[in-house]
Amino acid sequence: MSMIDNINALKNNFYPLWKQWEEYKQEKKLEPSLVEAENSRNGTKTLAVNVSERRVYLHSKYDPHREAEMILEEYKNFEDNSTVIFYGTGLGYHIAAFAKRHPNVDFFIYEPVPEVFNQYISHGELSKLPLSRVKSIVLADAEQQATNFFINFFNRLDRKLIIIPLPGHKTAFPEQYNQFQELFNKLIKDKRNSLRTNYAFQKRWTLNSIKNFKEVLNTPNILMEKKGAFTGQPALLVAPGPSLNEEIEKVRYIKDNGLAYIFSVGGSINTLVENNIYPHAACTYDPTENNQKVFAKVVERDIKGIPMIFGSSVGYETLEKYPGPKYHVLTSQDTVSAFFLKSRNGEPIQGVYDAPSITGVTLQLLYQLGFNPIILVGQNLAYKDNKRHSAGVDYSSEVNEQEKQNGLWVKDVHGGKVLTNEVFNRTRQQMELYIEKLSGIKVINTTQGGADIKGASFISLDEVITRFLKDEITVSDWLPKDKYSYDIDYLFVQLDKMNAAYTDLKKIMSNVDELLKKICSLAVNGNFGQLERMYSKLDATTEKLQDNSYFKVFIKPMNRVYADILSKEAIYIREEKEPRAKAEKVINAFGKFLYVCNKDLSFTYGEFEIINRTITGLYSGEPKESRF
Repeated sequence: MSMIDNINALKNNFYPLWKQWEEYKQEKKLEPSLVEAENSRNGTKTLAVNVSERRVYLHSKYDPHREAEMILEEYKNFEDNSTVIFYGTGLGYHIAAFAKRHPNVDFFIYEPVPEVFNQYISHGELSKLPLSRVKSIVLADAEQQATNFFINFFNRLDRKLIIIPLPGHKTAFPEQYNQFQELFNKLIKDKRNSLRTNYAFQKRWTLNSIKNFKEVLNTPNILMEKKGAFTGQPALLVAPGPSLNEEIEKVRYIKDNGLAYIFSVGGSINTLVENNIYPHAACTYDPTENNQKVFAKVVERDIKGIPMIFGSSVGYETLEKYPGPKYHVLTSQDTVSAFFLKSRNGEPIQGVYDAPSITGVTLQLLYQLGFNPIILVGQNLAYKDNKRHSAGVDYSSEVNEQEKQNGLWVKDVHGGKVLTNEVFNRTRQQMELYIEKLSGIKVINTTQGGADIKGASFISLDEVITRFLKDEITVSDWLPKDKYSYDIDYLFVQLDKMNAAYTDLKKIMSNVDELLKKICSLAVNGNFGQLERMYSKLDATTEKLQDNSYFKVFIKPMNRVYADILSKEAIYIREEKEPRAKAEKVINAFGKFLYVCNKDLSFTYGEFEIINRTITGLYSGEPKESRF
């Protein structure tokens, strides 16, 4: 009877998993002899795993229930506001015991071995668990299934996390457990890095996009004007790694003979300028105020012959004093341009996605422009001779002993090992993802002693010149001049919409504030009957908030971390049954979010006035058809 109940519980509550399990059985992917059920000394079922000519038991051979209680004793200081992952089901004794001890705690079940899961459905008691608390069960015998589980899991998680592994499972299947740990650690590190990035730059991205909007309107969009124009032509993507010092004369030879277009990224502009080599363009997108230091030499020397291609959310200070011609590309972090701009011909405006480094962004840009092959120079993504950057990058420093101790060893282009850091390593991993996605192009890594980049074959720059750079292909006027393709009528329509949205948003946020005050008053007075009506009104008002254009373009992007926290807290608020506790959670969660949003509503309006003046004043007095 237990198996039938388990199957029904699985099918009714976790239908995709039921289908997956059925496919395993129908396609005979299960090995019946790998995991076998047998009776323990006290008559309770246990599981034996046949591995390497020995039998390993997932549960006690004597008393599995007592063992389950002993496992949970390690977690006796458990806090009920935590979230749990059970690694390895076995027959679920420890899961059932936990659910009895903590009936109000959400948990997830992760099983990497299909044969173990099959025994759990056959002999365990899934159907007797509080299934409303079982948020997900995953049968993850492939890395992609495990990755999808963790991504969905981390998108929900905002509480302390406890992982409870089944000890016998770890012993029987050590490889699977190690893979689980490695993937978990990698993804949680990625999640933390993403959170840190969003927290650090959430306001900066929007502020830059506002302040750069005038530059965006007054400079050509390089992708709108030149997309695909350089199909089959080679490009050098020059980064400021220490190996650039060794290649500088070869880069000069390529430039002098017009053998490839040269694009600098990051601090490599300094190394090139110090050697009197002007790239065809300097690319930049870093949103920080410090990004202007990268171009300090160009500004100080008033070099007007190096075009800049900037991402529209770049640190606005970078653009203010740059003496050369400027061209732009829209970035995924620029919600301002996404709202206001439309191409004159109605075609979608192409842009680039945000990336951990300018190299990843420029790789996307060169791909869309049609360059092929793309040749990486100075892309060490690792230390070399105690250096992290090439000569001429004055703001760089030598690698210290602490950094060496904290570093990690990765494969280099020669098959050996090279020391790197977390930032360089993430950049490399992101580049590898882009190279994999950008089909049909050849990426060559010429960086002597650099980290190996999957998808970018290593060929020395000497050999690249001999094999791929035989003819003069560059032209001096390769960039568009004074061309503007944005729809001016659409710009004015959107401006009117945004002004109206600002007025509406002030009213909406005032309404949210009033509703929170009413909820507080009702809770204090114990008038719980009216609270649900207030929650319905709050839901309707917050929907209006989410739909408001000013909120979507300015306020929410500046508070994306807080918005994410609120959305996760809302899940637990809906599940709260105690009226007073629910009211407190609503007031705390929405009150905090409303506070930060109100601060930015006041701040952004002054900045939004810049856009207002830019659009209405910059073209005032001109015939509409002549604008742009």
